Amino acid sequence: MLPLPMAALVSLSITFKLDKSLEYIHAITGAALENCASGCPWPSMPIIGSLWAQKVRRWHNFIVVSGSRSVFRHNNESVAQLVRSCFTSFLGVLSGSNSKLTAECSVNGLLGSSITAPGAIPFVAPGFLYLRSCRNIHNVQYLNDVIVGLVTEYSNELAGIRASSGSSRLKSNETSISLAAQSAKEMATLGASLLCAAGGIQLVQELYKETIPTWLLSSRDVKRKNDNVVSYILEGYAIAYLLTQSGAILWGVGTKLPSSKLSRRNRIIGVHLDFLAEVMERKISLSCNPLTWKTYVCCLVG
Repeated sequence: MLPLPMAALVSLSITFKLDKSLEYIHAITGAALENCASGCPWPSMPIIGSLWAQKVRRWHNFIVVSGSRSVFRHNNESVAQLVRSCFTSFLGVLSGSNSKLTAECSVNGLLGSSITAPGAIPFVAPGFLYLRSCRNIHNVQYLNDVIVGLVTEYSNELAGIRASSGSSRLKSNETSISLAAQSAKEMATLGASLLCAAGGIQLVQELYKETIPTWLLSSRDVKRKNDNVVSYILEGYAIAYLLTQSGAILWGVGTKLPSSKLSRRNRIIGVHLDFLAEVMERKISLSCNPLTWKTYVCCLVG
């Protein structure tokens, strides 16, 4: 069942005679119906898609993408799974998976490198789907916790791989940690990009003021698969880089900014630095491992 105005627009688009010379109607009508569906309290795009599919079969891929996007507006679990798919498609699978979604890693895996041939089952790269959906996620604050959790999880998995790939005497040598840190930097950059694309200043501000301090205060409760020195070091490094990269994407790294943006940046960063100062003065007790804390601070101010 569709709201009356939306049903009228769908009916008009279906009865309108359409051929390839009028393909531009697809872009106009599709965008209008997607905007209407996003404001509807229940998923409407799958219904619209099923009606459209009977009219114009070449719109099949567009309908599949639009229908799948609607679930991310209201379902936090689906959002978390989509973000996880972005990480696995970009970084590769660290702990075995047979999912077709993670068959190819790097930028091509994240955003896709080809257009599905006509008649084939449409494949939508997770990064492309995320970029098409992230601005319509209702509970956008939820993304902060998801991204921080995934950066922590991947750092822990990465430390386990590095520790098991070398001899026991070389598990924490400088070269191994350097390579692992580079991978941690890549995952943090991805996390910062996803975060800024979805929420901009709102999410970055919350990251500085609430999410990271809360993570430092409560990370002891996180279940860990690999409890070793490298794991704690990588966690601190990755989270610090996530924070600084998010700010750099949003504000830049120089001082040539409009006074309003410069003032806001200084204010938000100042709040986080005040938190760090209170921890160092022992006014606040952390629950994270001391190595995580030391690495985080060194990376942040170094």
